[in-house]
Amino acid sequence: IALILTACGGGGSGGSDLSTPAQNTGNTISTPTAALEPTWSLSVVNPSDLNLAASDVDSIIDLVFSDQAVQSAMLIKDGYVIGERYSAGTDSATLGTSWSVAKSFYAIAVGVAIDEGWLEGLEQPASEILSEWVGTDLESVTIRQILEMRAGLGSGSTIFLRENQTEFALSAPKVRAEGSAFVYSNTTSQLIEPILRRATGLDAHSYLRQNVLTPIGVDTNQIGMWFDPSGENPLTYMGLDLSPVDMARFGLMIARDGTWEETQIVSSSFVSESLSPSSEIYGLHWWILNDAFFGEATPVSVVAALGLDGQKIYVWPDQDLVLVVLTQYEHSANQGYTLSDINFPNTCTARNSCPGAT
Repeated sequence: IALILTACGGGGSGGSDLSTPAQNTGNTISTPTAALEPTWSLSVVNPSDLNLAASDVDSIIDLVFSDQAVQSAMLIKDGYVIGERYSAGTDSATLGTSWSVAKSFYAIAVGVAIDEGWLEGLEQPASEILSEWVGTDLESVTIRQILEMRAGLGSGSTIFLRENQTEFALSAPKVRAEGSAFVYSNTTSQLIEPILRRATGLDAHSYLRQNVLTPIGVDTNQIGMWFDPSGENPLTYMGLDLSPVDMARFGLMIARDGTWEETQIVSSSFVSESLSPSSEIYGLHWWILNDAFFGEATPVSVVAALGLDGQKIYVWPDQDLVLVVLTQYEHSANQGYTLSDINFPNTCTARNSCPGAT
């Protein structure tokens, strides 16, 4: 994807200019009409309206849909939808689920809480909010180390099966010195839930809706937000059901330094920190898709929110480019959004990877 996105970058770092070429009419050279001005509208336009070749956009969407489990793909350039495709029976309003893409949303909510003064900053010891850690070997772990996945906790791969997942995260043992190593950890990300609730007075879902989703134009009456099996704790390591347009709005806000129209949703400095690698390939709950990530030289460095079973928001800030990819999803809103053995974000059916699948 990073390679082929270069086609729509039009002269970005390492990118070739594959915009619509000038036309030779014999005696003179005519240049393309001026591209549309950047927008926030997410309106659908032809790639040619932005001096891009439709064949390049088609190549990207074709590549995404070579994965037969994909439900939707939406490519945004300069705030316009220049490419989109949907599996049978779905469209741009059909919800997909985030899995761990949600981590990047809730990390931005932490940035907003810092901006609003509910939290002192990234270097604040989390134990000032998480009183359970006072007097323990986790007392000096900072909010930054939690968002960098360097808090010293284990991967917590069993958290999904726990009844009270916030309680599980708060009681998880330290297994290495804080700051010493990057270890991807759902348990670590679930700590955002009590941090936001105790610092702001709002549960994590409410805080995200009020301070991030609604300001960027997401209709929060049309989305799903998952809770752990206790029904009490919002999940902050997974569990947002959104349309591809909703995902694209979030990606566009990140591409534009935390702004939406005339409003600074989250400080540009926090976005910059989020998209800067602290452990070569990871920022503040954002993946950095650079040479180190791929293990080989890449023409561009794209950042991404990535989730289980192929949920993706790629963001290329330098080119104001966002690509959303969601996997085919089975869930009825009538089932509610409390995890259980029979109620969960089902993307495994499309990938034939559910328990017992052959």
